[in-house]
Amino acid sequence: MDLRNIEQTTEAQPARDLIPREIQLNIAYSAPSGERFQDLIISRIPNGDGRALIDRRSALLAGVPWAQLSEYAQLRFTALATISVHLVDIPDWLNVWAQEDDELLFAVREEVERHALAWFRSVMGAGEEDAGASRVSISARDSAPSAL
Repeated sequence: MDLRNIEQTTEAQPARDLIPREIQLNIAYSAPSGERFQDLIISRIPNGDGRALIDRRSALLAGVPWAQLSEYAQLRFTALATISVHLVDIPDWLNVWAQEDDELLFAVREEVERHALAWFRSVMGAGEEDAGASRVSISARDSAPSAL
């Protein structure tokens, strides 16, 4: 090894592939009416305001105090609100059928949530050594026991 030429002998690290904030989802659906639908729909990871909008829309959809709803109803309203914010330009057929067919609703919600999880974890890279690593680390500099 020649210490004078370290820069020239060091291999460049490959760039990490990051998940884009917006992706296209190809959604195909066979409705109970016999109709078949297929569209490319954009899924966009919401920012902080968008995430708050999901919560507000969930409450608006419920129309009653949240605690009065069954757990399943809470899941449905949250899923409807989630896809209403994540998906850009929802086609008419999806707007109608996602409200009626829970299989469609929860499949779409699962896919937008999978996109969000991948997007947030993409900063860690694709290596196996990063698979279990946390994106957040917090430590106190002068951690003293609290006095009771």
